[in-house]
Amino acid sequence: MSAFIPNIPKPEGFEAAADRWEYLFFAKERGVPVEAAVEKVTWPENLDTAVWELDLGDGIKGVVPASETGLADVSLMPRFVGQKVLVKIRGLDRGNGVAACSRREAIADAQERLFQALKPDMVIDAVVKAVLPPDPATNKPASLVMDAGGGVLVEVPRKLATRSRAHRLAELFRPGQAVKAKVVHVDPQTGTLKLSLVDAEPDPWEGLVYKRGDVVAGAVVGQAEKMVFLEIKPGVVGIAPPPLRGVLRRGDRVAAVVTAFDREKKKLHLRLRGGRLA
Repeated sequence: MSAFIPNIPKPEGFEAAADRWEYLFFAKERGVPVEAAVEKVTWPENLDTAVWELDLGDGIKGVVPASETGLADVSLMPRFVGQKVLVKIRGLDRGNGVAACSRREAIADAQERLFQALKPDMVIDAVVKAVLPPDPATNKPASLVMDAGGGVLVEVPRKLATRSRAHRLAELFRPGQAVKAKVVHVDPQTGTLKLSLVDAEPDPWEGLVYKRGDVVAGAVVGQAEKMVFLEIKPGVVGIAPPPLRGVLRRGDRVAAVVTAFDREKKKLHLRLRGGRLA
């Protein structure tokens, strides 16, 4: 450990780090949101609810009870572990190194500003906060939980999240991933917001060029009595006669030869070439 040397000249351009407690006190008094990482979900002995523990920097711990997470479904709390959230400081206990925080209050302010700014057909930056699997009990499809801005969460169903029929959402998206989303509907009066990642992307058929004899690879996404559906890329599905021998299953990757292509009509006819690809 180096000894303290008084009056040592400071390097040019040196600025002393601001005291973290002073900043948090300022944020509390002014109502300024603070960004912090969710370190864990825990159940303190003195509370009858789950809480988030946050890293507020310099060893200061933030505590957010379930009622202050701003989540309509508190079962989502574990999905935010390792991610950053915006909170308002409600109380400071310097002696114990703890700050009481509320994400709910931070979101309430952000939502008002966000809904005033958003208009239908706008394309905005959004961040994936959670990837939810399908729920067989309720027949609810897989979906994404998106941060549309300021921590305001929007659930995007699979059909509006991707054109791909070959991949699970968990294979395409990860928490923390930044994406573009199009505003489909926004109503400040009811607080409803609908986003679409699919509509924020260009038509996948635009610019496609295939000619008879081209060999392409695709994934089996469906089968009918005399037809196999192959996804060549998300949103581009071709059809081919079934194989003469062997059985194909959903998800199998195969090679196919282009027999006909019409970009305007979005038609791609194929002929299977060989068996499954490795």
